[in-house]
Amino acid sequence: MKKRSTELAQAGLVGAGIVAFLLTIPAAMSAQPDIPTGAGISSWVENGSGGKYTLQILEGTLPAAGQSVTAKVLTDTDCAPDEEGINHCRNEIELSDGSKLTGIDNHRMSANRCLRPGEEVTVSMLTDGWATVLVKDAEKVD
Repeated sequence: MKKRSTELAQAGLVGAGIVAFLLTIPAAMSAQPDIPTGAGISSWVENGSGGKYTLQILEGTLPAAGQSVTAKVLTDTDCAPDEEGINHCRNEIELSDGSKLTGIDNHRMSANRCLRPGEEVTVSMLTDGWATVLVKDAEKVD
């Protein structure tokens, strides 16, 4: 009887280990980019909270470190959510000098809205390849 109890306990531990391993696979295979240091968020669900967005830059030149520029959101496209419910909206933003940035706003639309075409924002460099975008009229952020 004692031997049978030991075998069942060992089988339970092995089973629990397999379940724990299988539960980590989706996280390891996540399609989400790593959140850059200094973004002030712990998940992409939080991106856009209070009118502050972390934007992954695909094209264009960011302001120098420590500087920010006024800009206007031109587009918000390709917002279908992925299998994890995160939207990867493509935004084109025109800076005050006429240059343009193209970036991806990784966020969950059901938690925080998209950047809106025509909206005035402030853009600054967060880190290489990443920008912080602040909505100018934060009171209008849903």
